[in-house]
Amino acid sequence: MSGGGYRATAFHLGTLVYLSTILWEDKSLLERIRILSTVSGGTFTGVKYATTLKDGGTIRDCYDALVSQMSQVDLVTDALKYLADDSKWQSSKQRTLINAFALVYHDRFESNYLGKLWEEKPQIHMKEISFNATEFNFAIPFRFQKTEKSKNKNGKYTFGYIGNKKIRIPLNIAKELRLADIIASSSCFPLGFEPINFPDDFIDNQSKYLNDPTLLDTTTYNGDHIEYPIGIMDGGINDNQGIEAVWWAEKRMSRYSEELKEFVSNDAKAVDLYIISDVSSPYIDRFIKSEKRTFSIIGGWSFRNIKRAGWFFILTSIFFTLSALFCSQILSVMLSTFIATICLILGCIGLYLSNGFVGLTQEIGVPNYFTKKLKPFDTLNFNTYANLILNRAKSVKTLVTNVFMKRIRGGNYSKIYSNKKWKPRLVMNAIYELCPKRVNKRKRYYAKNLSKELLEPSREILNVSQKAKNMKTTLWFTKEELEGDQNMINTLIACGQYTICFNLLEHIEREIMGDETQFKSYSHELQSKISTLHDTLKTDWKHFNDNPYYLVEHWNQDSNRLS
Repeated sequence: MSGGGYRATAFHLGTLVYLSTILWEDKSLLERIRILSTVSGGTFTGVKYATTLKDGGTIRDCYDALVSQMSQVDLVTDALKYLADDSKWQSSKQRTLINAFALVYHDRFESNYLGKLWEEKPQIHMKEISFNATEFNFAIPFRFQKTEKSKNKNGKYTFGYIGNKKIRIPLNIAKELRLADIIASSSCFPLGFEPINFPDDFIDNQSKYLNDPTLLDTTTYNGDHIEYPIGIMDGGINDNQGIEAVWWAEKRMSRYSEELKEFVSNDAKAVDLYIISDVSSPYIDRFIKSEKRTFSIIGGWSFRNIKRAGWFFILTSIFFTLSALFCSQILSVMLSTFIATICLILGCIGLYLSNGFVGLTQEIGVPNYFTKKLKPFDTLNFNTYANLILNRAKSVKTLVTNVFMKRIRGGNYSKIYSNKKWKPRLVMNAIYELCPKRVNKRKRYYAKNLSKELLEPSREILNVSQKAKNMKTTLWFTKEELEGDQNMINTLIACGQYTICFNLLEHIEREIMGDETQFKSYSHELQSKISTLHDTLKTDWKHFNDNPYYLVEHWNQDSNRLS
C-alpha cells in the first residue's frame, strides 16, 4: 500500500473492504493476504488493520476507526497545540513538528506498540508485515517488521531483521517501539517535516531495553560505524510502493519451517497474487515554462532605493528629534520622540539592507573572491529577485516530485515487472486506472482479451476517479471536502473499491482466461470456481457503474446502525 497522505489511507481502506466481500472457497480474498507492506499514508491503514485483528476485531472495526480518525481528528491543529504545550515534552523526544504529530497519533489514533504484532494469539492471516521508512545514515530503506521464522542462507531459522542490512534493531528493543512513532517515521515526508531520530524520539516511560544504548550495535556487519541517533524519514524517498519489502518477504516465505508450509504455494513463487495498491501517478506532468511576475509597491525598487529610503528615515529622525528639543508641550514632545525613534529604526534597517546582495552574501560567509562577481546583482530590482527565487523553487519542486520520485518509482516497478515469474501474477491497483485519460489509452492499446464492460466504464466512475486522483497529498481533509454523502473520504474509499474490482476482473480476463489453452488445462472444478468468481466480480462491476458509491453507502449505513 503506497504513500500519498490521507488520499492513500482512504483509497487503500476501500481496497481492503472490497477484498473482504469476495469469497474464494471458504475465505474472503482479504483473509488470504499473507504479506502486507506499507509506506507513508498507507501505513495508517496497515497499522490500524493489523492491530485491529490482533485485538480480535474485524475489517468493519478497522473501517469505523479509520473513517472516524480521518473525519473527526484535526491532525494539524492538534499537532500545533501539542508543539506549544510544555507538558508534552518531558521525555527525550526532541520538540519538533514530526514528534508532535507522533504524540497525536499515539493519543488519538494508535496506542499499541510493535510488540502487539508479535504476540502469539490471536493468530492473524498476515504472516509478514512491513512498515517502511528511510534512514539517513546509509540512505537505504528502513523496515519496522513482524515476520515469521525462515531459513537464512546458512540454513538456520531466524526472523527477518528489523531496520535494514546495515542497522539492525534487536527484537526485544523493537517490541518497545510505539506504532504511533512508526507511523510518523513512515509518513515523515521531506519539506513538511524534519527527520525523526532513533532511538531518542522513540523512548517513552514504558521503555526498558530501548533506553539502554549499549544494546544497540555500533558497527554494521561489514565494519561501518553507526553513530546514534540516526535520522529516519518517509519510506517513499526510496520506495513509495513498498515493493522491495514484499520481494524479501516472499523469499522468506519460500523458506518457511515445516509448521508454516500451509502458507507457502507450490508454484514458482510463494505467493500467487501480488497487488500493488498505489495512489501516485507514474506520468510526469508537462513542465510549464517560467513566467515573469510583477509585484506592486516595492517590486520596482532595488538596493539603491533601499539606501535612499534609509537616509530619508535617518534625516527624518533627526528632524523630529530636534523638534522634540524645542517643543514646549509635553504631548508634542512625546509624539516627536516616538516618530523619531521609529524613523531611526527604519533608517538603520534600510542602511543595513543597503549593503546589497553582495553585502548580505558576505554576512553568511560567502568568500570575497566570489562575492566580487555578484556586484551587478545590486542593480537588479526586487521583481527580478523574486522571479529568480520563485522559478528556482518551482524547478526544485518539479525535480523532487516529478523527476526524482517518479524515476525511483519507475526503477522499483521495473525490478518486478521485468521478472518473468512475477509478471503474470501482478495486479496494479492504481487510483488513476479509471480516469478518462487512462481509459482512452486502454481502449487504443490494451483492448485484447478485455470485455466491453471493462473497456467502457460509466461516466459516473470516470468522474469519481478523477476527483479522487486530483486530491492533494495531505494529512487532513478541509471542511468543504467533508461535506455531503459524496465527500472526499467516501470518494476515495469508493474509488479503492471499484478500482480493485476492475483490476481483478482485468487480471482474470487477461492472465487466466485470456490463455484459452492454459485455462482449459485446469480441472473442471477449478474452471468453475474461476468462472463463478468472474461472474461475481462482473455483477459488482455493474453495480459500481450504476452507482460508484453503492458499497461505501452500504457500509456507512451499517456503521450508523451499529453506533
